[in-house]
Amino acid sequence: MKGFATLLWLEYRRSRVWAAALLGSLGFWFWGLNQVTVTDVGERAGIRVAIVGIAALVGIIVLCFMIGRIRGETRRGQYQILLLTPPSGYLHVLARFLFALGVAIVYYVSIGGLLWWVALQAGIHPDAGSVLQLLLAGPFYGIGMILVPFLSWTLLLMVFSSAYRLSGPNWIPGIVMVAGTPFLLRWIGDGIISVSYSLPTWRMYAGLTALAERFSPEELEITVNGVPVAQEPLWIMLALSVVMLIIAGRIWQEVEG
Repeated sequence: MKGFATLLWLEYRRSRVWAAALLGSLGFWFWGLNQVTVTDVGERAGIRVAIVGIAALVGIIVLCFMIGRIRGETRRGQYQILLLTPPSGYLHVLARFLFALGVAIVYYVSIGGLLWWVALQAGIHPDAGSVLQLLLAGPFYGIGMILVPFLSWTLLLMVFSSAYRLSGPNWIPGIVMVAGTPFLLRWIGDGIISVSYSLPTWRMYAGLTALAERFSPEELEITVNGVPVAQEPLWIMLALSVVMLIIAGRIWQEVEG
């Protein structure tokens, strides 16, 4: 436990500038939302939602860069003196992943808060349940289905390319993995689509009844009843992420040990 706490502290020391920059960017995004002054309410809300979407995408990119900075640590044994023993590769991977995940949770819950603010500015006043879904359920669903797999894949990619260098530069194994990523994503996507909605769906944002004056009856019926969200993609992506983290930990364990 002491070794794991030390590794978490090292991750903080190593990535605190990245984390501070990402969380600090929330102020910039909020400032950007306030600069949208289009007269039409619907158009203004649409532009603001698009800005929030860009903020979410930037968060994924920054977090992947943050977690992927390996710098040959799997070969240098640089933590052995500090920890007085070769640390477990699994602990290395877990510490790095959990620190990035913690930063991501704070960031995307805040993104949910920005969406809530956008809704209020558009005259939409969600009930308490929908607010909790905006702040917690929605962000956690997105983190589990999109961000966690991306972080796991990035960590596995960097550990693999850093540990098993086929030549002087380590870009050869990295290119092999990157080139195969689109085919892997397509195969996983087809599999997820084939099994989606087999389990009961989750209904989200059913309390957004203030949209009654803005949408047609058909769209209102969908909104009032809630948006059906499949749970299979979440469980599948989380399971794949665990597998990738285990493989990354095993590789780190072999090289460092």
